[in-house]
Amino acid sequence: MTTMKTAKLITMGCKVNQYDTQSMRETLVRNGYSIVDDNQHADLYLINTCTVTNVADQKARQVIRRAIRHNPNADVLVTGCYAESDRKAIEDIPGVTFVFGNREKADFQSYLDRLYTETPLQIKPIQHDAIREHARFSSGVSNAGNRTRAFIKVQDGCSAFCTYCIIPYVRGRMTSRSLSEIVEEANRIAESGIKEIVITGVHLGAYGQDTGRDKDIADILENIHEINGIERIRFSSIEPMYFPDILSERMSVLPKCMPHFHIPIQSGSDTVLRRMRRRYTTGQFTHLIDTLRQRFTDDLGVTTDIMVGFPGETDRDFDDSLRYVKEIGFSQLHVFRYSPRKGTPAATYPDQVTPSVSAERSKEMIALGENLSRSFRQRMIGKCKEVLIEESREGENHRLAGFTDNYIRVLIDAPDTAINEVLPIKLTSITKEYLLGKCA
Repeated sequence: MTTMKTAKLITMGCKVNQYDTQSMRETLVRNGYSIVDDNQHADLYLINTCTVTNVADQKARQVIRRAIRHNPNADVLVTGCYAESDRKAIEDIPGVTFVFGNREKADFQSYLDRLYTETPLQIKPIQHDAIREHARFSSGVSNAGNRTRAFIKVQDGCSAFCTYCIIPYVRGRMTSRSLSEIVEEANRIAESGIKEIVITGVHLGAYGQDTGRDKDIADILENIHEINGIERIRFSSIEPMYFPDILSERMSVLPKCMPHFHIPIQSGSDTVLRRMRRRYTTGQFTHLIDTLRQRFTDDLGVTTDIMVGFPGETDRDFDDSLRYVKEIGFSQLHVFRYSPRKGTPAATYPDQVTPSVSAERSKEMIALGENLSRSFRQRMIGKCKEVLIEESREGENHRLAGFTDNYIRVLIDAPDTAINEVLPIKLTSITKEYLLGKCA
């Protein structure tokens, strides 16, 4: 290309999508594109979609149409889980240039080539190895300007087939990357000066299942822990049925593994969990959290996803969920209203919960989550916590922002020299969304 073109990247959904977007971002940069901010026009829009709920589908369509209105002459490329599940719905939107699914992201260069040639694109049949090939492309750096944190995708796909979930159908079966590739990528990240790595995937705890479990997720952690320059390691999310005691035991002796876990519970009712086909009980979940708190710290941050309005969920089931969530004392909740996904067993279940009941339950669960989050942050006031300082300045005093080891966002009065440093911070007070702190 002879002139600099601009591209805008829009990512919806999970951290796996964020990683994939960063991979495609590098391909765009190699092809001469300059990546622009939200408020600028672009020659190309890359929209990486989510389809976890009907609301996610609706938001994806809104984002696509907004991009087209922003620049009707732009190339609009749409990918991700919604593109995988309902390609035609996107192709029918006037102004969309190309639509391609998750397993075609490895062929992203071919789509760019097609923009500048009259030769019809011949997409090769997608092989599962393409996911591994795609995973080599990038370090998946989060906050690219800040360069404080990076994602590494270690696996893709899911074979759990929970009754409500469309993800196994749009992401495909479990596919794990080799340990050597993961460690090589982690070394590149360390060499770039980034200090925190987030291990991400669709079904992290099942890493290695497709390769006979020659290596497991703990092997990844132990190898990355040895890399100089990496000071923090986190999981993006890990399912409770794939979080055995031996994993928490091996993690607990690795100081770089942060005391925060996002572990989706989905429901606090054993009856609902069975209908969801979640393969654990609330008792087993309690044992897991108790074990983590014993092996890490009472200040352990535990965030979760919880669904309300699942088919057949009675008032008693919902009350059980409320009581259980309060009993565990999560540090933050992500509350979802059940959304029937075509092709999943739960979509055909009887006793679908009415939207009005689901909405009321959502409000009540969200309110509980806000109270729990505030209580958790309130407990931290007066304590000194290690915080990785980021470049972004927020709030009316333009403070620097960062996360504690147990994943609380903190605003700090500190000089720019503190950026990308892990510093002891005295937590002094609480706002609606943050804690405030000062250098200890």
